Amino acid sequence: TRPDPPSRDGVLGADRVRLSGGRVSGYTLAGRTGWELDCNWKVYVDNYLAGSHIPIVHPGLFREIDYPRYRTETRGNYSSQHAPLRNPERIRTETDGAEAEYFWIYPNLMLNVYPDNFSTNLIVPLGTGRTRTIFEWFFRDPSQPRVKERLADTVAFSDEIQLEDIAICEAVQRGLQ
Repeated sequence: TRPDPPSRDGVLGADRVRLSGGRVSGYTLAGRTGWELDCNWKVYVDNYLAGSHIPIVHPGLFREIDYPRYRTETRGNYSSQHAPLRNPERIRTETDGAEAEYFWIYPNLMLNVYPDNFSTNLIVPLGTGRTRTIFEWFFRDPSQPRVKERLADTVAFSDEIQLEDIAICEAVQRGLQ
């Protein structure tokens, strides 16, 4: 028999409240999309965890974050990447000095927290060399016209980054083969 999976508290412990910083309450599912790519799911996760590729692979994202202040923290069952924002056009902030936080929760869940929204990425293995990513975006009041516009901008920017990640992950997979 398989052992029972650990509880949320068992995975995150006392840090589960810190994970969201209290910023994810009151949000509603506003959008969903998915991608399939030709790489092992672990290649995709490794790419997510390696912020060192941002300056090379993601020029648009690199312009939006204060990369010299970018940092990663690791814990037992998750890690967090902190990306201070430069008061950008594409990742809008409600307060100066805000940051994006990217959490990886073992083994295949990612939580991307921004000042005015958050998204989840679920990574689903489809085979040894094929992976599906499922993105869901959460906003407050997603039926409001201004929020609909914000959601469209956010998804478009995410798609840009995702296409860059797909290219690099598939190249890494070819190299591994």
